[in-house]
Amino acid sequence: MRRSIAILGLGLTGMMSTVAMAANGYGYGYGNDSSGDYFGNGFYVGASAGEVFYKESGLGTMVPTIAFAQFGEQFNPYLAVEGRVGGGLSGDDYGPFHVDIPFVYGGYVRGILPMTPWFSGYAIAGVTGVQLHRNYPDFNSNNAGFTFGIGTEVTVFGGARVRAEFAQIDQGNNVGYHYNMDQLSVGVSWFL
Repeated sequence: MRRSIAILGLGLTGMMSTVAMAANGYGYGYGNDSSGDYFGNGFYVGASAGEVFYKESGLGTMVPTIAFAQFGEQFNPYLAVEGRVGGGLSGDDYGPFHVDIPFVYGGYVRGILPMTPWFSGYAIAGVTGVQLHRNYPDFNSNNAGFTFGIGTEVTVFGGARVRAEFAQIDQGNNVGYHYNMDQLSVGVSWFL
């Protein structure tokens, strides 16, 4: 299960990029309509699901799953702001220890690098808030911290965008034991 999201994201991104290029007849020229805008500007919404890799000193990695909605405004082909809100689908165990994520939210700036008319890379930077529930001390905690990550986005037939992303979302201290959380997610978004 731990590798399933990564394999799914890479496979889906590769497959969708091929499908998008074939279905939309994209070449390397720019301009999808009279405005010449392939990349879409404006308000968008979407949904993603993924795994959070929770690693705490002295324990093995626990991998709860999460899902979140995203909404944002893309100002031009290179810059967007985005908000996210979601929560856990399932927790994970390491021996008698259990972690789940009831609530996650964040706000980010996305720097976008269009590579072709249907494929782009991006980086995010912002703040993520995470509510953690553990069955061992510190039982519940609410944390917020700086987040950064990278991702890819592929435009598919009909204007949907499929994305795969890796981000370092939080780190902190649980009664003296350092922990960090990384997130791997895949999702889709649409311009409205």
